[in-house]
Amino acid sequence: MGHSVRTMIEMSAACLLFVAAVTVGLMLFQSGSDALGWTYASNRMADPNIHSTLSPLAGDGSVSGAEVLHSVAQIRDIGVELVVDGTVYPPDLEKEDVRLSGIRVNGRYKPFYQRGPNGELTRVVFTSI
Repeated sequence: MGHSVRTMIEMSAACLLFVAAVTVGLMLFQSGSDALGWTYASNRMADPNIHSTLSPLAGDGSVSGAEVLHSVAQIRDIGVELVVDGTVYPPDLEKEDVRLSGIRVNGRYKPFYQRGPNGELTRVVFTSI
């Protein structure tokens, strides 16, 4: 085989490999785009009333006093009424009006979640244990 024929075969193989790599890359890009589109559509159809709660993944289900303090500080973001050992913190409470002296930072609290008729969270009650 001559030198020019060998070079032509090598260039043809290189071009074929390049076209195959580009095709596979485009297919991967398209499948990734489809997966992102499907995820976006399924998240839009999800129930907006379902929110994560303060329950730990493992353990006895209790939360620390620091977590309770953080919940009270973020009450406007949570948007539900908090009750800590009988003290009610409404969701429209201003940060300047919060009385935190009754919450023990080193204590443990057991949360109880009260939900409305449609399953939305309406109140979180923390009782010290």
